[in-house]
Amino acid sequence: MNSHRICRKALVPAATVAAFGYFAGIGHAQTITTLASFNGSNGEWPYAGVILSGSTLYGATTTSWAGGVQGYGEVFSLPMTGGTPNVLASFNGGNGAGPSDMTLSGSTLYGTAQGGSGASAYGVLFSLPVTGGTPTVLTSFNGSNGERPFGLTLSGSTLYGTTTDGGANEDGVVFSLPLTGGMPTVLASFNLSNGAKPIGLSLSGSTLYGTTEEGGAYYHGEVFSVPVTGGTPTVLASFNGSNGKEPEAGLTLSGSTLYGTTCEGGAYGYGEVFSLPITGGTPTVLASFNFGNGKNPFGDLTLSGTTLYGTTEFGGANGDGEVFSLPITGGTPTVLASFNGSNGEEPEAGLTLSGSTLYGTTYQGGANGYGTVFSLSIPEPASLSLLALGSIALLARQRRRCGKASF
Repeated sequence: MNSHRICRKALVPAATVAAFGYFAGIGHAQTITTLASFNGSNGEWPYAGVILSGSTLYGATTTSWAGGVQGYGEVFSLPMTGGTPNVLASFNGGNGAGPSDMTLSGSTLYGTAQGGSGASAYGVLFSLPVTGGTPTVLTSFNGSNGERPFGLTLSGSTLYGTTTDGGANEDGVVFSLPLTGGMPTVLASFNLSNGAKPIGLSLSGSTLYGTTEEGGAYYHGEVFSVPVTGGTPTVLASFNGSNGKEPEAGLTLSGSTLYGTTCEGGAYGYGEVFSLPITGGTPTVLASFNFGNGKNPFGDLTLSGTTLYGTTEFGGANGDGEVFSLPITGGTPTVLASFNGSNGEEPEAGLTLSGSTLYGTTYQGGANGYGTVFSLSIPEPASLSLLALGSIALLARQRRRCGKASF
C-alpha cells in the first residue's frame, strides 16, 4: 500500500482572515470562461492540464464511463472555443488506467497511466494518434523498473520520465524510453536520502532537472539533477519547511534559473513559489501563499516574459482555488481569478498559454461536479500593473496531493 499526500480544505475564520491579512494580493479578477464541463460519459476528474495544437486542446481524465467502462480514464479533444469534449480513447485497465500526463510530438500523443490491470498493474506509457483510437502500450512497468509513472518530457526520439514508486529502493526512478517503445532504461533510483517520489522533469542540454515530494536532508522534498545518460541523482537543494515543503510540481527553466512551487511550507504553511540556480544552493522564496491569495500550489508554472503564471488547488476568494501571476523577481501573488465551484473547483494542473489566453482544467466543479476545461484572458501589461497595485504583482482516484492519504 503506497502512501501519498492529500491537502484538506481548511475553514478559516473571518477574524483570522482579517487578523493576518489573508486577502492581500487579490486584485480585480478576470472572468473564467468554462469551455467544457465533464459529465461522466465524456470523462470525470481531469488531473492533467491541456495541450494546445492549432485550434484544438488535448487532455485526459482520470476516470470515465465512456462506452460503459467505468473508472479507467480517457483521452479527449476539445476546440479551443469550447463545446462537448470528444472522447479519443478510453482505457480498459489492460492498456492502462488513470492517465496523468501527456506530451505531443507531430500527430501523436504520448502519455503515462499510473495503473491498470494484469501486466499493466504498475502503470504504462502509451501512444495515441490525435485522431483517436485504441491506446498503444509502449511499455508496462514491473516495479523493479518503476511503478506509477508520472512526469514525462520528450527530447528528439526519446521519452524521459519519472515513477513515484518502485525501483531499487521503492522510492521511485528516473527512466528513458524510445518513442518506439520497449523496456524502460532506469537512469536513476532514489533512496530517500537523495529524494523519494520524483515528480516532473525539465531538460536542459544533457541534464534532467526535477523535484521529489519527499526525502532529502530534511525529508520535506528536494530539487535534483541527473544526466540523461544516467547516474546518481545530485541533490541541488533540500526543503526545510520554512523555505518550502513537499514540491508537487515539476520545474520551469529559464536561462540558468529553475522556478517551481512547494505545496506546503513557506511563511504561512500554505505553499510557496521559489527559484534556484541550476548549480544548486538554497532556494529563494519568491512568494508565500496566505490562503486569500491561494493555498497549495500544485501544477507546473508557466513563464511568459518576466511573469510566472500558476494555479493553487485551494484558497482564493471562495476557497476553491485560483489562477495567479507573479513577477520572476518575487513579491505578493496577484489573484487573476478565483474558482467558485460552478465555474470549476480545485485546479491541480499547470496552465497552457496562447497569446493572451491561459487554458487549464479543474479536477472538480463545473455543471456536473466532474471538472472542467477553462480559459482565462490575462491583462495587458499596463492593466496587469493596475491589477497588482499594492502588491508586486490533483486505483480509485489516484491523485498526487499534499497531506497524507493511502490508496
